[in-house]
Amino acid sequence: MSTDKTILSSSVLVDLYKDSLVVVEDIPLENKATVEQTIETKKEEIKEVKWEGPIKSLGEHNKKITVIVNDPNSVHLNEMDFILLTSILNACRLTIADIALINIGKQPVGLHQILQELPSTLVLSFAVDATQLKVKLPSTLYKITQLGETNILFSNALSTMQGTGVEAKQEKAKLWTVLKKIFEL
Repeated sequence: MSTDKTILSSSVLVDLYKDSLVVVEDIPLENKATVEQTIETKKEEIKEVKWEGPIKSLGEHNKKITVIVNDPNSVHLNEMDFILLTSILNACRLTIADIALINIGKQPVGLHQILQELPSTLVLSFAVDATQLKVKLPSTLYKITQLGETNILFSNALSTMQGTGVEAKQEKAKLWTVLKKIFEL
């Protein structure tokens, strides 16, 4: 018995599961038209609009970490959230140069395209779920999801961590607990 393992890259896995997994041929003929219509409707709902040109990001991606936000009113991220993000990065012994900050509010890119252009060992997604990233993955907050060689961490928005209120402190604590494990702090 062989113990060889084949590890597929993140972008290959995302590409494999971008379409429906339903096999229409095995469905009774009377239900087939309804199922085919439902599949087509769902495909239209999640149809990917391919971003033309390179993905715009901030940072040099030195440590192969991608941070994804959705801030349609800012080029990259509003000032308050950017300050909080840099303090989180500093606590993890990272800088903006270590990451690629991508704002999907300004460019309709999915995770597949992001990982093709910016292969990453870690993706931190702030208030951007799997549906917005155009992939079928669980979007459980503060739990690492593995996709090939990439770890994905979904978090609430940086804005929910602003201030000194109880809720903000709880959100920061949840994120910090996971980040300490990831970066062995």
